[in-house]
Amino acid sequence: MKKILFGTTALLAAGAFVSTAQASDPIKLSLGGYMENYVVGASQDGDFKKANRVNNFDVQSDSEVWFKGLTTLDNGMKIGVQVELEAGSNASSQTDTIDESYLWLEGKYGKMILGSEDDVVYLSHVGAPDASYIGGGFKDGSIANIMPVGSGVSASDTIYAVTGDANKMSYFTPKFYGLQAGVSYIPSNATNGDDGPTASGKGFASETIGISQNWDDAWAFAVNYDTTVSGVGVKANVGYITMDDNTKAVKDNTIQTVRGGLAVSYQGFTLGGSVNRMIANGDTSASLAALDGFSWDAGLQYAEGPYAVSFGYEHAKVAGSRAADADTMSDWRVGAKYAMGPGVDLFAFVAYVNTNDGAVADNSTSNDGAIGGAVGLRLNF
Repeated sequence: MKKILFGTTALLAAGAFVSTAQASDPIKLSLGGYMENYVVGASQDGDFKKANRVNNFDVQSDSEVWFKGLTTLDNGMKIGVQVELEAGSNASSQTDTIDESYLWLEGKYGKMILGSEDDVVYLSHVGAPDASYIGGGFKDGSIANIMPVGSGVSASDTIYAVTGDANKMSYFTPKFYGLQAGVSYIPSNATNGDDGPTASGKGFASETIGISQNWDDAWAFAVNYDTTVSGVGVKANVGYITMDDNTKAVKDNTIQTVRGGLAVSYQGFTLGGSVNRMIANGDTSASLAALDGFSWDAGLQYAEGPYAVSFGYEHAKVAGSRAADADTMSDWRVGAKYAMGPGVDLFAFVAYVNTNDGAVADNSTSNDGAIGGAVGLRLNF
């Protein structure tokens, strides 16, 4: 009942948000997106290579096509839509066809987002700068595709999208002297929501409303700050996520994430970093219990004209299986980028990675001491 009341209230609020204004022009879709193709090479840890068949050289890609639409109502309200189609060449490894699909409304009272999109904490993230397109973390970036963390390692990072692209409603306030707040509500982690047919629902038949078996009723709160003082740019954010674990073995267990980041820029230099603490230690069978722990990153970037170069470090320590010591991950990385023309970037990336499975004494399932890199092109369209 509380979900029905909440949804009804949200719809009424959205109606008031739009008012009775009419659009001057209908929404027409346009295309956007990006395409990355790059060659990679890596030398994995010896024990890891014995336990896994790996290549020293590969060709990888990451591409999306965006369908975007926008119209402006007579009262100045903007309404838009975005649908992101996965277009990578490694189709066999993709878990979805449509990455994100959502609509948004923006006016003098702020911005509302409805649909399959990241929460406000993820969208507000500030962290270590990266000149290439490979970095970003063990969970969110592409570094683990080049140097895998190992089958027994529970990977985490500061930008991990805890609520993912589950359907949600989000709201950002207008910016006031560079300060902005946001909130997201996510009924469940099911990509298509809880209102689909399911045999595991709490009703009397498979056609009744079902409840996700991982978590539901999640809230995300964020505050971000963006300003320039005497030529010095400052970006900062803090975020908090809370969700109710919904596994059958765990009742009334709350999972929490606290996150923060800061970046300062001056005359082409940007120094930034972020920290993340996930609290999910209620039970070993909880869906996110293995990621209970701490992660942080820091980096420095210099950009001048079409050139950019960065250096960064990342470290994470999480509970893992809880059978022994914690799992750890760290990497040192150097990234570079050169804008060859409008929407065409040449980029490169080199990293040294250490990952350890705390439950395996000989590290045979870890990738401890891998070195790898990538060179490629990114096309933005």
